[in-house]
Amino acid sequence: MKSLTRYFQGLMLGTLLITTISCEDFALGEKFLQKPPSSDVTIDTIFSTAVYARRVLWNSYGNLPYAFWASNSYGFSTNMWFGIQEDLTDLCNSALTWDGPNKVYYSGAYNAGSEEASDGDGATKYGFTRRNSWKSIRMAWVFIENVDRVPDMDEAEKLRLKAEAKIVIATQYAEMLRHFGGLPIVDRAISAEDGLGFPARATLQETVNFIVRLLDEAIDCKELPWNVTEEESDNWSGRLTRASAMGLKVRVLLFAASPLFNNEMPYYEGEASEKLMTWFGGYDPKRWEDAAKAGEDFFKALNKEGFYDLVKGGEPRMAFRDAYYTRGTTESLISVRRHYKTNNIGGIMQSARWGAWGVTKEYFDMFPMADGSDFDWNNQEHAKNPFVNRDPRLCETILLDGDKFGSGVAAIYRQYLKDKTNYPKGEHYNNKSVNLDDKGLTTNGLTARKFLLDRQGEWSGRVIQWPLLRLAEVYLSYAEALNECNRTGEAYSYINAVRNRVGLGDLKAGLNKDEFREAVLRERACEFGFEEVRFYDLIRWKRETDFTKHLHGLYFYKHKKTGEYLFEFPQLKERAWQKAGGFSPKWYLSAFPPKEVNKGYGLVQNPGWE
Repeated sequence: MKSLTRYFQGLMLGTLLITTISCEDFALGEKFLQKPPSSDVTIDTIFSTAVYARRVLWNSYGNLPYAFWASNSYGFSTNMWFGIQEDLTDLCNSALTWDGPNKVYYSGAYNAGSEEASDGDGATKYGFTRRNSWKSIRMAWVFIENVDRVPDMDEAEKLRLKAEAKIVIATQYAEMLRHFGGLPIVDRAISAEDGLGFPARATLQETVNFIVRLLDEAIDCKELPWNVTEEESDNWSGRLTRASAMGLKVRVLLFAASPLFNNEMPYYEGEASEKLMTWFGGYDPKRWEDAAKAGEDFFKALNKEGFYDLVKGGEPRMAFRDAYYTRGTTESLISVRRHYKTNNIGGIMQSARWGAWGVTKEYFDMFPMADGSDFDWNNQEHAKNPFVNRDPRLCETILLDGDKFGSGVAAIYRQYLKDKTNYPKGEHYNNKSVNLDDKGLTTNGLTARKFLLDRQGEWSGRVIQWPLLRLAEVYLSYAEALNECNRTGEAYSYINAVRNRVGLGDLKAGLNKDEFREAVLRERACEFGFEEVRFYDLIRWKRETDFTKHLHGLYFYKHKKTGEYLFEFPQLKERAWQKAGGFSPKWYLSAFPPKEVNKGYGLVQNPGWE
């Protein structure tokens, strides 16, 4: 127990070394965050001036969930050692042999002990102690508890910043909730005087209530603006707002209402299930109603306050790109900014080149035709050239043969070994000078484009963000919740708004509840590929069939004279859970590190990992 106290004192508590984040590491805007003059300061010193006090909160901001490759100060575990979360879904398959997806998950080697392995041994998808979530929470509580003593900060700003700090805490908890279920509730800045008083693991309901309470308190704060104003945007772009809190509340309640937690039976038996830490103890349709109410409240506020909107205008593809990539748009609800430009995070390009971003045929097939109808390989016109006349999000998410690339078009077709003369390889295939490598990006035949953009130069030096929460997600979450409340007719306008933004027609009318649910999940996959949404959708709906189905690559060859394509769909290497008898629902939630469980403060291990 004493070692636990020392752990939190060392990792979370400690002295406030607020120089760990510099302008180069993290910036909400362009100017306001600067290095403090000293790295040896006390709480009294920090909260004697507004300039220093704000930096405590900025430090807490700086550890918000971030999926891109990060420097050592943030921990490599954010990317499963070059792997990405999509690799655990049906959207992607990693060709690396030494990243987290392959070493830990595909091999079936994952167990509770994996949560204590170093990154080089294959990091897991979320490190309960490796991430800086608890540090971020600690800093936010320190700020909340001390900001009132700052003499040169007015009351309105203090209230606004305290509300932002509560959203930071709620965001960290919301992220951990999706990996672990119920959590220890830290509702203050833990100090050495707390002794053995660090909280035990709470129930799932207590955890959800805690997150929602923090968000509601922020939402009710009159000093917290609905959006960052144009006058503030130069220095304060990226700060959390009332819209951030309301959007996050929709995400949390939707996850809580889903069958993983909201069910007549626990997803897996064990002590944590018996103590209601990994499910609610039964199904209650009111949880879907609560999620729908949160969505209704958000859109009522949006209609009243304005500002936020799906990015539109111009070419649909570029509008979609701005929506996920560009900082400070009307679609950005929670924008995480640890790096300023792409050249600060070269690891993202390396992980893609080496094979961690391998798109599957299954994902390619999800994207509809440009008119909104389903793509079908049995349709001769579709199969003749499946790279054209498709959903604009397809060519922005996956690099397609014939799409614009550099000063010309992409030629990434393979050489057909049975007829090399007529089917040579394209000039960009296996061409390392343009960052395409047969042993990496094109292993599955298809290569990623989203976030990587044009690897011949467009990507380099671009200002970057991690879009932790976009307005489009709130649209689709609300549509899903309405459908589950048997209000499918009302849900159509929200899914259609997302489709129409990229030029797709309305969703087919007259779908029943199950059909509409499938349409929403598919829409979320097409909209949020590489944005860490699909994995959570699969686990919250307990989609065993999507985890266990065999995945395929898409190899394509192009006749040098006629331009006609040949296609092959090789089955990708089986993952442990795709083999007969290899799947277990215990995989839905992660294990806690055994060292933490063994400290005896009440951190009950998740079921199946005891």
